[in-house]
Amino acid sequence: MDIFGKALLGYYNGQTDTPLKVLRDDGWTDEHSPALYFQEEPFAFEAPALRLIDGPTLDLGCGAGRHLRWLGAHGHAAFGLDSSDGALAVCRAQGLTGVGAFDALSDQSPELPFVPAHITLFGNNIGIGGSFEGSATLLHRLREICAEDGQLLLTGINVRGTDNPRHLAYHARNLDEGRRRGELKLRLSYEGEIGPEFGWFHPEPHEIEELAALSGWTVIRLEPEGGFFWASLRAR
Repeated sequence: MDIFGKALLGYYNGQTDTPLKVLRDDGWTDEHSPALYFQEEPFAFEAPALRLIDGPTLDLGCGAGRHLRWLGAHGHAAFGLDSSDGALAVCRAQGLTGVGAFDALSDQSPELPFVPAHITLFGNNIGIGGSFEGSATLLHRLREICAEDGQLLLTGINVRGTDNPRHLAYHARNLDEGRRRGELKLRLSYEGEIGPEFGWFHPEPHEIEELAALSGWTVIRLEPEGGFFWASLRAR
C-alpha cells in the first residue's frame, strides 16, 4: 500500500489541498502538505551538505525528486532510488528518468549506472532503518556500494529539542522499554486511507557516531542547524 506515493501523485496532479498525515502509535498526529517534497530550493539545513558534492551521487529515498533536480542543475550525475512506485512515477513525469525501485531493507543490491562518489540520505532518511540496529545495517550496505573514498551525507532532527509533553512522554516510554529515544512506530494516511505500521528512527547526533563506527564510516563533520543537523561521513 503506497500511501506516500499516492499523496505525491495527488499533489502533482493538482490535488494541492489534501494533507499527508503521519500517525504515531501513541495517537499523536502530524499533517503536512505534500508540497514539502516539491520544494525547488534545498532547505537551509541541507544547503551546506549539498555544497560538498563534487561527483556522481546516489540519492536514496529520492521521493518526488527535489534533490535530483538540484543535483542535475548543478552539473552532477545523479541517480535516485525509492521503494515508492508513486514517487518514482512523479519523478519520471517530471523528466527525471535516472531513478529506480529499491527496498533499502532488502538483501539485494541496487542496479546503478555508476559507482557513487556520494550517497545522500536527506529528509531524515537514515530513519528508513526503523531502529538503531536497522540503521546500522542500512549504513553498512551503503558502505558496500559507494566508492572506496566515498562520502555519505545525511540530515536529521534533534529529537531532544522539544518541550512538547507528548513527545517527551514518548521518548521516556521508549527509554523505559529499552529502545532508543528516537525510535518511532508510524502509519501514513491520505484521503482517509491508512497504511501499515512501520518503524522509523531519528538518531541523535552522538548516535550518528555510534552508527558510523559499526558500519565502516567515519564522521568528518556534524553540524547543528536550528532544530536539525547534517553530517558528512567518509568510507573507511
